[in-house]
Amino acid sequence: MSELLISPLIEHYHKTSELTYQFRRQRNRLFISLLAVIGLATLLTYDIPETNALLIDMFANLLNIEDPGRIAELKKGFPFAILQSILLIVVFYLMVNLYHRSISVSQNFHYLGALEKEIRKQLKLDKKSVAFTLDGDFYWKNRPPLLGLVKWVYMLMLGLLLLAFLLGRIAEDVAEREFWFVLIDVLLAVPTLIFFYGYAVGAVKLDQARPFKRKLEE
Repeated sequence: MSELLISPLIEHYHKTSELTYQFRRQRNRLFISLLAVIGLATLLTYDIPETNALLIDMFANLLNIEDPGRIAELKKGFPFAILQSILLIVVFYLMVNLYHRSISVSQNFHYLGALEKEIRKQLKLDKKSVAFTLDGDFYWKNRPPLLGLVKWVYMLMLGLLLLAFLLGRIAEDVAEREFWFVLIDVLLAVPTLIFFYGYAVGAVKLDQARPFKRKLEE
């Protein structure tokens, strides 16, 4: 009976491991994309002339506009306020997906660790062996101390940049009395911060050897 269970269990372990590493790559790309979009949006929010000019040049090249007069008109009438609102939507979208991928990756790694114990039990491996311990006991017993600080560095970078953008966006629209834009800012900023909070809490709570110990035992 054990032999019949081992093969499907190991196959399930491998498929889950592949999916988890795929999610991790997606999470890393989402994090970089989110930082890039927030960085651009923050530069636009604080009205840095070089950023606006560079953005106009990019659009002109993209649309194959070479006439100096047309480019000058584009600089005067470019809808930066609408663009910033669109970027706010993009930031919210990326934040939601980052939260999902981050939580999924952390939960999957803990699930893989639990699977490893079941596989080792079925294979009757010696306690001193390291086979099927990579995502569980081996990782937590050999993790470098500084690795535990990585999540705090990521959260600090993302959190400060996110606050600078959101608060700056709202403050600018309030100062210009663009109250419809203020409403849009708030409606998008609040859920964005909620998902950032969920991302941060999940990163802290799941970064331990046995976060689901009580639930699993029950």
